[in-house]
Amino acid sequence: MAYAKLILLFIGNYGSIINLLLTVLVALVIVCAVVGITFVRRLKNIADEKLAKDRENFDISQQFNSLINSLNDIIFEFDEDKVCRNVWFNDGPDRVIDPKSVLNKRLEAVLGPEKAKKFNDAIDYVIKNRKSTSIEYISDFGTGEWFIARFTPVCNRDGSYTSRISASLTNITGQKKYEQALKENEVLLLEAQSIAKTGNWWYDHNTSSTYWSDTLFAILEIDVINENIGKLDYYIHLVHPDDRETARQYFLNIHKKNSPSQSEHRLITPNGRLKYIKVWKGSESPAHSKRLSGVVQDITESKLTERALKLSRTELIEAQAIAKIGNWKWNISGKTIDWSDEIATIFELDEKKASAREALQLLLTYTDKRDRAVLHNLLKSVLNVRNYSFVFRIITPGGKTHYLSAIVGKLLKREDGSIRKVIGTLQDITERREAEIAYQETENKYKLVLETVKLVALSLDRTGAVTFCNHYLADLLGYKQDEILGRQWLDFVPESTRTVITDWYVNNVIAAKNVNPVICRNGEERIISWQNTVTYDEYGQIKESTSIGEDITDQQKATQELITAKEMAERSSEFKSEFLSIMSHEIRTPMNAVIGTTNLLLSEDPKPEQLDYLNILKFSAENLLAIINDILDYNKIEAGKLELNVTRFNIHQLVSKIRKSFEPKANEKILDMELSIDKSIPEFVMGDQIRLSQILNNLVGNAVKFTQKGKVSISLEHTKVKGYTGVKFTVADTGIGIAPKNLRMIFDPFMQESQFINTNSNGTGLGLAITKRLVELHQSDIHVTSELGKGTRFEFTILFGLADKEAEVTSIPGKDGPMLNLYGMNILLVDDNKMNLLIAAKFLKKWQANVDEAFDGQVAVDMVKRKPYDLVIMDLQMPVMDGFKATEHIKQTHPDMPVIALTADAMPETQVKAAEAGMVDYLTKPFVPGILFEKVSKFYKVTPDL
Repeated sequence: MAYAKLILLFIGNYGSIINLLLTVLVALVIVCAVVGITFVRRLKNIADEKLAKDRENFDISQQFNSLINSLNDIIFEFDEDKVCRNVWFNDGPDRVIDPKSVLNKRLEAVLGPEKAKKFNDAIDYVIKNRKSTSIEYISDFGTGEWFIARFTPVCNRDGSYTSRISASLTNITGQKKYEQALKENEVLLLEAQSIAKTGNWWYDHNTSSTYWSDTLFAILEIDVINENIGKLDYYIHLVHPDDRETARQYFLNIHKKNSPSQSEHRLITPNGRLKYIKVWKGSESPAHSKRLSGVVQDITESKLTERALKLSRTELIEAQAIAKIGNWKWNISGKTIDWSDEIATIFELDEKKASAREALQLLLTYTDKRDRAVLHNLLKSVLNVRNYSFVFRIITPGGKTHYLSAIVGKLLKREDGSIRKVIGTLQDITERREAEIAYQETENKYKLVLETVKLVALSLDRTGAVTFCNHYLADLLGYKQDEILGRQWLDFVPESTRTVITDWYVNNVIAAKNVNPVICRNGEERIISWQNTVTYDEYGQIKESTSIGEDITDQQKATQELITAKEMAERSSEFKSEFLSIMSHEIRTPMNAVIGTTNLLLSEDPKPEQLDYLNILKFSAENLLAIINDILDYNKIEAGKLELNVTRFNIHQLVSKIRKSFEPKANEKILDMELSIDKSIPEFVMGDQIRLSQILNNLVGNAVKFTQKGKVSISLEHTKVKGYTGVKFTVADTGIGIAPKNLRMIFDPFMQESQFINTNSNGTGLGLAITKRLVELHQSDIHVTSELGKGTRFEFTILFGLADKEAEVTSIPGKDGPMLNLYGMNILLVDDNKMNLLIAAKFLKKWQANVDEAFDGQVAVDMVKRKPYDLVIMDLQMPVMDGFKATEHIKQTHPDMPVIALTADAMPETQVKAAEAGMVDYLTKPFVPGILFEKVSKFYKVTPDL
């Protein structure tokens, strides 16, 4: 209690203090609260600011990562040592190389030096020039993808270079494909323009320039235009004169809004070709309001087609009138028939009566009562109408019966499928029908005739089945007629020939003639030669074939025997040619020694008493050689191997030389030799002087030989032929003449006039035979007139080509001419015959040539390898290695070294073989020294010291 009072006392004494303390305490609490709240707010602001900054950094990082992931590019950063310091890329696509593998490495360490070179070059460029660059390339790893790498110097905010280079790598495969597609589309467009024959153009109002596409140039058939001429003026210049003013006005007003959008006109290209042209004006593009464009098209083909169609329509109308074909249209809803004027003509009706309303009734009225049921069934219901044809008869008002062919051509339907109109044709086939009836009657008579002839007769239908065979064929095959009818004809044909007959029916063509075997019942095969005739239906397909044949089995056997005989004759001819070749070689070789030795002795001033013997020897040898040449020439002509060698020659000089060559013989017989040459004949002509010489030598030689007194005359008369020089040759004599009965045989081989065959004349009897064939080789004929005891006259005409005016070629030097000289020429002479070597070497050395000798081809080849020669004279037939093979070997190592053949083989096929081996010329033994010199001197080169 006391304690309680104490407390109350204390409380009462200290109540004011407590109140003060409470007040202070409240104040402190308030201050602390304010400070705490302020501090908390500050902390919160700081936290919020940090959170916001973290969020911003996070957003930037997220945006950067999103940016990187949104791009397909790979971005590298390189320093100036070309070391990759950073790389940014998305993780999406699979890559051949992981970009991270490049970090802190040079490119060549990852790609290799060769693949890295292009990138290093680009980095060097950026370092050197401080400029960006880029390269496009296809993947080095075979993926076929295209990339572009862009290299850029990295600069800071103030633009200073940081010694870093960024490289962005972008896949541009899609872009490349798009570019390729554009190029392909451009090619397709140009191709389409070319096919459509169109070209485009535009005109720029600001620059007054005109553009033409390449296809437009092609249409106009020009490459370039003179810069001084405007394209419009040049184009107007090409326009056809009749269309030029219209075209000019069109182009002058083309920019106006109300001007026509198109125009047609003709133009003539620089090549002189007329073309129809159509020009379209395009609308002005908003983007190019000052540019006018358009298209030009070559419509020549369509114009010509249009004209042809109009002509065809006219011709069709005329053809319909000629063929008696008319058109008709059946209007289902109106129950009327419209027909062309030609149908009214067919019915022999007035056009006014054949109106659409009356046509249907008229059709039924004039139809033959026997055929009305056909028309009634057709007209009864439209459902009966089908695409088909039928034939019916009408009786015209004049009482004539006409056969008509009606064809339902086309059914025109409504949208619901119902038929609204039927179109067709009607043709008067009276003549054809009557012809068919007559043909049937004729066929029956024809079959009766075929039963009586001793030839096989057969008819087949379109399937190859037998519809008719006569008794003769049935008996040949060993069957009765009814056993053959209806069967396939292929059953009677061997399998080896069935394909031929099958192809006839497949291709719808049967040969007019054919030969094939047939199989008889007993298994024997008989060969039949057929003559075939074919009947076609209205669609052009085979309807029936009729064949008449002859049993040629026995003839075939005879023909085969002839073929065998012909083959034997050909082999005999080949044997003859080979025999003549061998005999020519074997005879000419010793003849070369005889004639060559004689010529050498004559050239060395023989004694007077020796000269006569040498001349006799030479004359006899040359006569023997002439006989050999005649035989060979005749053999060539008979084999068709003799051809004319056309060259330029002096015809006056040639004929004069021939006359001069026969003067000594004529003087011996006291004969006059007359020569008359028309002065209008050109001095030089184009022809074969060798064959002409042979003709004249034969004729003049015979004239001199068989004329004992009087004269021999040679006459040349000019005949004018456009483009040619025609010369008529006449050789006449006053000799013994030829009996009329023998004139026909004088040109036969080995024949001579019987009146003088036993005289002192010599020869083979081939001269005139050869002469006749040589004249015929000139596309001419030789004519002869003669009278016994008064003489003979030969005439022929040859057309020579016109020769250019050139300097006259000098003749070969003769005995009395200038000295023959081959001084210093190195010649290799190859022959296995010592006498031939001796004679040829003597002449060559006489002309001061250096001559080496070889006895066979192999020795010659070896000598050519050791020493260069100016010329090789080569025999053909030699041991060890012949002349052909030797020449081929020489040409392989010395292609420019000339080789001349010197052989006793005069056959033409040997000359061809020599040329094929590489020989440049050909000389036959025995040779004339002057000819040898001529051929050798072609290859003689005068040395400077001469």
